Amino acid sequence: MYRPLRHSAGYTIMELLVALVLTGIVAAAGFSFYVSMHNSALTQEDISNMQHTSRSSLQEIAKTLRMAGYKLAGHAAYRISGDSLYVFFSDTQPVDTVLYYLQENTALGVNAPNGWKPMFLMKKVNNQPAAVFSDVVRSITYTVIDSANVQVSIEAQTAKSDESWDEDSGYRSFTATERVTIRNLEL
Repeated sequence: MYRPLRHSAGYTIMELLVALVLTGIVAAAGFSFYVSMHNSALTQEDISNMQHTSRSSLQEIAKTLRMAGYKLAGHAAYRISGDSLYVFFSDTQPVDTVLYYLQENTALGVNAPNGWKPMFLMKKVNNQPAAVFSDVVRSITYTVIDSANVQVSIEAQTAKSDESWDEDSGYRSFTATERVTIRNLEL
């Protein structure tokens, strides 16, 4: 004969299903929040790297350009040819030459928005092989202000697109500019 339980201390199947559904909803919301924050952190890291790279590249170019003409007599201190900068001085050889120029960056496989292409900023010292000095550069411009001052501007971009950024197909950009006074033109 069947006797009903009077003081049942267990959970019913319905209570377990409700608890499981609520746990799933909370877990899904938490995972969605985590993914969103993780993607945001990656984007911020990419932006920070872009800004740091462009600023440090600009500072190195400015440092080299300030040395232009050091211990040289009768030789040009620098030469600008489009996006190329030749800096001449005498440190280890009769004429040391540092060349900065842009080279197309095909390694990324980026479908560049608005017709621009990601570029490497290359640095070549004397007869040594050229080395990548900075990556994902959009452009570099050298503007002669007067005989002793040159303005250098570097426009860089992020390596990956950001879905939350609507401009330039999601690629963020940053421009750093510095005015350089060449110190050794009279020496």
